[in-house]
Amino acid sequence: MGVVKLIDKEGKTHDLPALEGWRVMEILRDWGMFIPPRCGGSGECGMCHIKLSPEWKDKVPAPEEREAKMLPLLPMNDANSRLGCQILWNESLDGLTVALP
Repeated sequence: MGVVKLIDKEGKTHDLPALEGWRVMEILRDWGMFIPPRCGGSGECGMCHIKLSPEWKDKVPAPEEREAKMLPLLPMNDANSRLGCQILWNESLDGLTVALP
């Protein structure tokens, strides 16, 4: 088991235990860090919008087509924006740091 580091809207960092194969959205949801997405993780609603810390941007696989089309539609999007439902956590992402926009 590893961890996802979440920086909440007040700037506080939370170390959330993460399990292999779980989506980042599921990890945040199960620790009560935000309202579950309406689309169930299909990448269509944008409710799981997160921002990768800059040092993680190139370590996380690039967005696939559906996510790439959704990201520009999100408020407060930038180059570090991602959909948490589209990132599968694995050992190589231990310590992944994300923030809520």
